[in-house]
Amino acid sequence: MKKRFGGLRIAVHGSASLVVVLAMSACGGSGATARPDPVTVQPPGPLPVVSAVAAVPDGIAYWPLDESAGTFARERISAREDSVEYVFTHAPYKPASDPLWRTGPCIKGGCLLFDGYSTDIVAPGLSAAQVRSGFTLSAWVAPHAFEWGDGGQYSGVLSQFDEATKQGFSFGIQRYGSWGIKLGFGSSVMDLRVTDRKLPRDQWSHIAATYDPIGRMVRLFLNGVEVASRAAPAQGDFAVPAGRLTIGRHSQPVILAGVFKLNTFLGLMDEVRIGAGAADAATLSALIASDLRALGGRAPVLQPDDVKVPLATFAGDRYRPQYHAMPDSGWMNEPHAPLYYKGQYHLFFQKNPFGPFWHQIHWGHWVSPDLVHWRELPIALAPEDDTLAPDGIWSGSATYREDGTPVLFFTAGNDSAVPNQRTGMATPKNPDDPLLAGWDKYPRPVTLAQTGAGFTMDFRDPFVFRDATRKRWFQLVGSRIPGGSGTALVHESTDLVNWTYRGPLFTVDASKYPGFDKAFELPVLLPVGKGRDGRMRYVFLTDIGAQCYYWTGVFDPTSARFTPDSEAPRVFDYGQGHFSGPSGFIDPRTGRVIVMSIAQGERTSGAEWSAGWAHNAGLPIEMSLGPDDDLRVRPIGELGLVRRTPVVDLLEVSVQDARAALAKVTGDVLEIELVLQPASGSAGKRGLVVRKAPDGSEQTAIYVDSAAARFEIDRTRTTLDLDARSRGVQGVQGGSFELNGETLRLHVFLDRSMVEAYVNDRKSLTSRAYPTRADALGLDVLAAAGDRISSLTVWPLDTKEGTVPVPALATGINKQR
Repeated sequence: MKKRFGGLRIAVHGSASLVVVLAMSACGGSGATARPDPVTVQPPGPLPVVSAVAAVPDGIAYWPLDESAGTFARERISAREDSVEYVFTHAPYKPASDPLWRTGPCIKGGCLLFDGYSTDIVAPGLSAAQVRSGFTLSAWVAPHAFEWGDGGQYSGVLSQFDEATKQGFSFGIQRYGSWGIKLGFGSSVMDLRVTDRKLPRDQWSHIAATYDPIGRMVRLFLNGVEVASRAAPAQGDFAVPAGRLTIGRHSQPVILAGVFKLNTFLGLMDEVRIGAGAADAATLSALIASDLRALGGRAPVLQPDDVKVPLATFAGDRYRPQYHAMPDSGWMNEPHAPLYYKGQYHLFFQKNPFGPFWHQIHWGHWVSPDLVHWRELPIALAPEDDTLAPDGIWSGSATYREDGTPVLFFTAGNDSAVPNQRTGMATPKNPDDPLLAGWDKYPRPVTLAQTGAGFTMDFRDPFVFRDATRKRWFQLVGSRIPGGSGTALVHESTDLVNWTYRGPLFTVDASKYPGFDKAFELPVLLPVGKGRDGRMRYVFLTDIGAQCYYWTGVFDPTSARFTPDSEAPRVFDYGQGHFSGPSGFIDPRTGRVIVMSIAQGERTSGAEWSAGWAHNAGLPIEMSLGPDDDLRVRPIGELGLVRRTPVVDLLEVSVQDARAALAKVTGDVLEIELVLQPASGSAGKRGLVVRKAPDGSEQTAIYVDSAAARFEIDRTRTTLDLDARSRGVQGVQGGSFELNGETLRLHVFLDRSMVEAYVNDRKSLTSRAYPTRADALGLDVLAAAGDRISSLTVWPLDTKEGTVPVPALATGINKQR
């Protein structure tokens, strides 16, 4: 069919939806952009099974991607070897490794997994002579996720494009799986895009684009079927710019944080071709049939492991944690929405599948039988081309329906709405599936921000919990009161879909507490036990500036108000910005209150680019109310599941004997328990030294300073890295703590760069250590004169990389456990 838009003639062939954009240059025009309405028709049928073989266009270039190893992709026609750019071909934190070649399930021979941020193939650019008679671009692609289309550009499959001169082509994928091609004609740029026949995630599709300079026609083909076409603009001639051709990335990508190249393909790619002349549907169908002949005419079905970066890629990374929950690769923000269902714990997290940087937020998904051994499942929730959450699936929580079925609540990002944050809901596709591998989003927001005077644009991070006595649910949404403090806005529901606004949970005097006029992010409200007055106490947790704060107090479900025991915000973790993003739940299996967090990474964007990962979850902790009506925190007991045979196991020994035993031990994946009896009247620093180099040039100390009444970590000598020192990644962090005559009980976990410590179940300290020396693995004890070691135990812990060498056991008096 043919339509006219603003004097432009648009031809649509086959069945598809497309967007055509003709950008006019300032030469002889206004520079305005003509934006015709999309043309929508029914999509074509499935990928055809074709047995006939037709002639294919003469080849300009052909990359089979069958290498299976190495850092070059052979271009078959010229026998040229083109460089495959990949982050770990020169790796500063781990042994170097090849790009992510695959031997199956590919289309023909091998294929290549593009990691979404560091992988592309760089080749010499096409010449004017090569494209004079037109061309055909084609490839098999299996995208894993879809970029935002930053800068209006495609995630490049094949690209040789120059924005300034409006020359060349960029063939690739856009938001939500739309795809197409940009062509530059000097005075204008034509963008032909398919929006209704989107590419599926994690499935093979064959895409092709052709240009015929005689008929001046541009055509797009999906699985051998023509799905879109358009006549080129009347003015200008197609030309290719000088410069390189790139496979897997736009040739002029948007740069983020100075290092991350966007407009990059994520997923599998195979059989990349550039043909001379414009192929037709029959020719492309025959090419597809030839590619699939050995597979019986059907593209292989992909499994989750086929499209993700394998954990083995990071083997040997000196800083990557081993027993903490973290994504297989890329970036994570706060974990959230913990739940237990049909024998499995579930934990979701903010995930950018495209690499170790904040952007394009999805919901990642972990599952575990024990809260310790986590494995990542496919993405649970992704932004889609709808009016609910097209611009991000941000943090939230989980609860259960009356029948026990889990329900997710999330922040639905929609930048076209005001405010752009609302609450969305999702339910399992199959409630009988213990892995809960698929989720359906409710089609409309379930909670909207209040509008009018006295309300704010901040409206995010819903936390939903059920009040069993009143048989209804409450929803807290992080926000703030303009001119006042941050708060959590309370909503109430009897069916989880229809909610009534009840007002702010509580507020504080922001003039007393600088910074607390900001929105309360990640609000959490959990019962932790009865106070001395017999009333149930709740802990309210929130994140402000990457620091977790808490209040204990009483929650009244009738008034939907929280009355804190003290207005002053407090912290239980003294890591100063490392423990943040709290989420929590009441474990239905054990009744415990368990809280999760993100452990901030503290690295530069350049270091995260080089590492391929950013951040991990902190250890799950159990919260309760102490006899003094204050909070108690300790790591969950299940962490003992990763213990190996202890290498130090001492009871009632001197400090000298303990130091001698520790001198024989090295490691960075360890658990250490120290029980120390301080000498009466003796002040000083008591605790442990970890990640110590033999000459002491690098070391990290964790201790209670009885003279200063503080619990601290001293990182003044943690690293010799001058860049880290210049950024202030050192010094002493901590907070007030008094033993008050108690025995010191210090519990420390080391996990490569992670350092977590708990003292007497009252305070914790989450931090990072990035020593430069490979031998910064030693341990030591800090003590004052006359102190006595009641017990000292060191366990090596399991790693994802297999076993680690274990020194001989150092024991004192045998003890029963």
